[in-house]
Amino acid sequence: MSRTKPSRPPALRYRHARRPDVEQLADLALRSYRVRTLEAQRQFYTDHPRFAFTDVRVGEVDGALVASLVFYPFTAFVRGARLPVRGIGGVAVSPEHRRRGIGEALVRAALREMRQRGDAFSMLYAFRSDFYQRLGYGLIERSLMISTPPALLPASPEIRRVRRMRLPDRPLVEALYARLAEERGHFAFERRPEWWSRRLWDYEGDWVVYERTRGQIEGYLQYQIDSADGPWKLVVNVNEIMAATPDAQRGLWAYLHALRDQAVEVTALVPDDFVWPVATSDPANLRGEMKLFGHRSRGHAGYGGMLRVVDVKAAFEALPVAREARGEVAFEVQDDVLPANQRVWRVHAGGGRLEVRAETPRMQGSRSRLPRLTLSVDMLSSILAGALSPVLAAEAGLIADVRDAAAITESWFRARPAFIHPFNAF
Repeated sequence: MSRTKPSRPPALRYRHARRPDVEQLADLALRSYRVRTLEAQRQFYTDHPRFAFTDVRVGEVDGALVASLVFYPFTAFVRGARLPVRGIGGVAVSPEHRRRGIGEALVRAALREMRQRGDAFSMLYAFRSDFYQRLGYGLIERSLMISTPPALLPASPEIRRVRRMRLPDRPLVEALYARLAEERGHFAFERRPEWWSRRLWDYEGDWVVYERTRGQIEGYLQYQIDSADGPWKLVVNVNEIMAATPDAQRGLWAYLHALRDQAVEVTALVPDDFVWPVATSDPANLRGEMKLFGHRSRGHAGYGGMLRVVDVKAAFEALPVAREARGEVAFEVQDDVLPANQRVWRVHAGGGRLEVRAETPRMQGSRSRLPRLTLSVDMLSSILAGALSPVLAAEAGLIADVRDAAAITESWFRARPAFIHPFNAF
């Protein structure tokens, strides 16, 4: 009895969206996500503060529009430098065309377009990480998901400097975010004025600020209240907390502590290296505490953004690295989706930058003497973002290490954990 061969995915025509497509796009998004009204979906494509209609792409099968996605042009801060990153979002496939390879074909076509236009990096949030990992995206954003009674958060007299935000504070808050994102952020996005004015300032919830002296704002907090269980069982959902000083940090968390008489829970998403959970008086996770051996959890591990190297040479040369980075290593990259990346790249580090050459046949004689890492493009993406240690990756068998290449490159990309911030999600 012969096996049935898997059916080939239907031929997909990939193209720019056109204005007459708007109604079909809105209907496709409505049936794909079921979370917005038709009018809201229509407005998403025609009047969005972070992309233009020229950034929308569609996929057709037999002349019918069955899939779509959106390009988001972002600037991310990496070691204080501005790094262009093209986000992908709004990936939609009609329910009747799913499980046929259309979504994968759409993203593959988008990656080819990005490479042709000169993009070095792509970023997205995955509906399922293994789907995008197969397409070369590596996880870069790990977070701590806190769910704790506010009484366990640290109190502080610095709460006296916390007050509700007023309209004149808005430019100061915008400037504070811009400064902290540039100075401390790792893949935090630069925010356009339109994103603040048309989305964030009208976002449901409350804003409070930490004001050291009159007009000197050193931190802010935005949160929402879920009162579904009544006024004495409130859930406080923290959307963004930014503090320039330790006092501001103490004051803002003390403000959440002060809500303990009404609120039963505070939830927050914070970077993986965030230290404040250590200061809580007890490790209590209201949404399912784990106990393993003698350990108790103070939070839950989460994952967010995924990064994809679209052009290996351009990515290495655009990425700022540690000033102390030195040495030369050969990176043997495996990339089935974008074959132009699949070769050996000789990378020299010095002066906070990387110089890259593709290995030629004449250079291969010295290849055996050069330290070398052999790795897939998704592993390369995680390493370049500082989310994955080359040494640990080699120890775990995720990459192949020859002549201590992992140890040489260990300091090149080391950084604070990437944190895109919930308000920057796309």
